[in-house]
Amino acid sequence: MSVIEKIQALIHCFLWNSSSFTFGFSDVFIRLNIMILQHLFVYGTLRPNLASSEAQQLLAEIKIVGSATVQGTLYDFGDFPGVTKGDGIVHGDLLCLSHIEQLSPFDAYEECHGISPLFTRSSTKARLHNGVYMPAWIYLYSRDTKTGTQIMSGDYGQYIEER
Repeated sequence: MSVIEKIQALIHCFLWNSSSFTFGFSDVFIRLNIMILQHLFVYGTLRPNLASSEAQQLLAEIKIVGSATVQGTLYDFGDFPGVTKGDGIVHGDLLCLSHIEQLSPFDAYEECHGISPLFTRSSTKARLHNGVYMPAWIYLYSRDTKTGTQIMSGDYGQYIEER
């Protein structure tokens, strides 16, 4: 994929944001050269096609970039999934944030605060269907995974359809 094609894949998100951006080149992928990440990778109950009414309200002001994958291990914990660092592939959606304050309600939804948070927000790189990598936030499960069942396909939507 040429540099021009990679830049074109990023432009739609630039139009959504009012900040000024610069391009930075790295060995592996083109990334935004900004202080904060402007994307959120979601893989479970925050995916637009799987979202509850509460989650749909959080997503109302968010632009959906499209399908993406990240590296990790996906688990089912009954009412929700969780991802941990790992060597597998996790399927989900990439969302584009217009400002960092949009993360606050997502942090509350994912129970990121307190002494023993359920999830922690971490940085990752998400791979879009066209091969472009984008830096993104992800909510990683922060408790013991022994209570969960590993989802071998890495796709929570497919998993809940089949169970």
